[in-house]
Amino acid sequence: MAGLEVDYTGCKFHALTVLHLAGTVKHGRNNVKVWLCECVCGKTLDVDQASLLKGQKPACKTCRRGPCVICGAPIDNDDWGVKRNTCSDVCQKEQRRQNGRRSYYKLIELDPDHNKKRHKARQAADPLYEKKRYQLRLKRLNALPEKQRQAVIQKQNEYTNLWRSNYVKRLKAEDYPAYLKYRSAMNAYFRQWYKAHKLALKEANTDCQ
Repeated sequence: MAGLEVDYTGCKFHALTVLHLAGTVKHGRNNVKVWLCECVCGKTLDVDQASLLKGQKPACKTCRRGPCVICGAPIDNDDWGVKRNTCSDVCQKEQRRQNGRRSYYKLIELDPDHNKKRHKARQAADPLYEKKRYQLRLKRLNALPEKQRQAVIQKQNEYTNLWRSNYVKRLKAEDYPAYLKYRSAMNAYFRQWYKAHKLALKEANTDCQ
């Protein structure tokens, strides 16, 4: 029985339907038959007889990959491996970002003070860390288009005002002497700022009139 030639034309193996015998290939000392098969999605592919019978290739690469895990589009590029689960480099980048975010959230869940510890460690290692950090943020902000940059600045100002308002309310309720000291320091700062920019403010008001 092992020596009988079996014609698998028309037979169905998982998602593949055998169309006809495509030829043979040399595999070691043996000649292995290769069958032309059609997948349920309509694509055709050559499958050797051993892989066909053992179910090692149950479908074409696109069907075995499934849809893209990010956008849901089919992964049609046959140059990629079967384990690829994104349809483009953009989706692959987004997948890496999501994986990194999940890892970060797990880390924060295990250690809520992780960011504070990392920030203090960087400050201790580099005395100019805060200055470099501010310069990097400023460089990234200036690289944005004007409209997007103004939107980011407005959002930062709203967040800063909200944080300051909550901080002052909490300080006034919990430590009133510290609240008075904070108000005195802020008033002194604004008086100093007004003196330094008094001439520029007068010129601006003159131009407006």
